[in-house]
Amino acid sequence: MLITLTLGILTAIGSISIDMYLPAFEVMAGYFKVPIVRIESTVTLFLFGMSFGQLFIGPLSDIWGRKIPLRTGLVVYILCSICCMLTHSFTVFLCLRFIQGLAGSACQVISRALVNDIYQDKNAAHIFTLLQIIMGVSPILAPMAGGMLAAESTWKLLFLIMAVISGVGLTGCLTVLPAGKLALSDKRLNLSAILQSYRHCIRHPAFVNYALVRSVSNSAAFSFVTASPFVFTQIYSLSKQQFGYVFSCSAVGFISAGILNTRLLRRFEPHTITRFAIGSQIITGLIIILVVYFNAPFMLLLALILTFLFMLGLILPNATALYLGAIPSFSGSASALIGSMSYLSAFLITSLLTLLHNGTAYPMFLMMLSCAVLAFCCLRFKMPLRFS
Repeated sequence: MLITLTLGILTAIGSISIDMYLPAFEVMAGYFKVPIVRIESTVTLFLFGMSFGQLFIGPLSDIWGRKIPLRTGLVVYILCSICCMLTHSFTVFLCLRFIQGLAGSACQVISRALVNDIYQDKNAAHIFTLLQIIMGVSPILAPMAGGMLAAESTWKLLFLIMAVISGVGLTGCLTVLPAGKLALSDKRLNLSAILQSYRHCIRHPAFVNYALVRSVSNSAAFSFVTASPFVFTQIYSLSKQQFGYVFSCSAVGFISAGILNTRLLRRFEPHTITRFAIGSQIITGLIIILVVYFNAPFMLLLALILTFLFMLGLILPNATALYLGAIPSFSGSASALIGSMSYLSAFLITSLLTLLHNGTAYPMFLMMLSCAVLAFCCLRFKMPLRFS
């Protein structure tokens, strides 16, 4: 249990680093004397650091072992969090957020790789599901904490909380977390070795298919997150408070799906569960389009949206276990590659969504449906990976 909790903390650090200080944007803009849009850029820089860092830290963990990169990343993350509290310069704050993202990427990529090192087959899918449940709690609790401390005198405490949470994760790494994959005898780092590990990943058909399934399915969630504020508040006239309730309901559904997945794994293979969930998404997505076209009651539409998002709670942990299980010897590189693929696909999908914006709800729902269809194609047209 302590191992799972530690892995959960490491996995949630990325989400906490964003969700927790969102309510304090206006106060921070006043403190640094910059427009609020400049504060929003700190999220972009953090995400860029998370995406960029994974490409290097993943292969590093395959060569040097999991311990050194993970512990180093946590220490740097803690120091950056403390410095974010102390700085009065917005430029310095921007740089710190980028470095914090680089350091936080070690937690993301290595925690996934460690699950594959420690657990196998259905056990890995089970642990990924538990981590997803912990991740589902973060979007509920982190903004609440941010809202309570979003004042001129207290907003800096949000970064102290980030430092404390990562400190707990570091304590778990030093005490209860297994070492995972050990360092290679030849610890020399060279670009050709990193590229060779990535080549091995992308040449493996099972990895490519399951990685695409996860990335595209994750993009469906990003499509919802990007366009839902406009759809719900402008088209369906929800208040900000009501919109917050909708997001909370989606997070609760995500957690519930994780709990259900732990039970389903006792009877079904991860591939079977993933296929069922994606098929359900396609059917739900088609019904959503009809509901919007015929202007059916909003509560019916909301129930269908939450059902669609609920299925992501079954797809993401199982797809993660499947693509890492395809190449266990390169799980660090595989974890890094899928992390960057997820951010890249989400960027492309949401950029396309912005271009298709026409003042209606159709672009968001059609993009979500398209992601589900594409994920089904990636899953369908291959021989499924069989666990022993």
